[in-house]
Amino acid sequence: MRNRFLVAALAICVCAFCLSGCGSKKPKMVHVTGSVKVAGELVETGSITFKPADGQGMDTGAPIKDGAFEADVPPGEKILSVYGSKVVGEFVPDSLYPDRKAKKYEDFPPKVWTEEKRVTVENKKNQVFDVEYTGEGDPNAKK
Repeated sequence: MRNRFLVAALAICVCAFCLSGCGSKKPKMVHVTGSVKVAGELVETGSITFKPADGQGMDTGAPIKDGAFEADVPPGEKILSVYGSKVVGEFVPDSLYPDRKAKKYEDFPPKVWTEEKRVTVENKKNQVFDVEYTGEGDPNAKK
């Protein structure tokens, strides 16, 4: 009888520990929206990444479509990375089908740009960031 009681008590303790979630909590997230422009032009397609400026925590990101993005980001100071592309023409990918054309893309902004963007995601309900890269840091920029 005593053994059954101990086994039942141990089972209840194990269940209570498992149901408590072991203390892992998700960080609070802030809903962030905005637009991304490079030299006045909307980035057609790509992605934006919010990296913690102190290197602690997780990177979060979102796709860019027609110049706009929407993401859930933990609060704090972030460094933005934008990778995009834009259509610059068409080409024939297969000579067997000359009537089928594919879009030709190029990186936008160019990878040689060194311009760094920093933002602070505040601990509030929604935030809007309209990001614009001017081309400063582009060694090929006209002066």
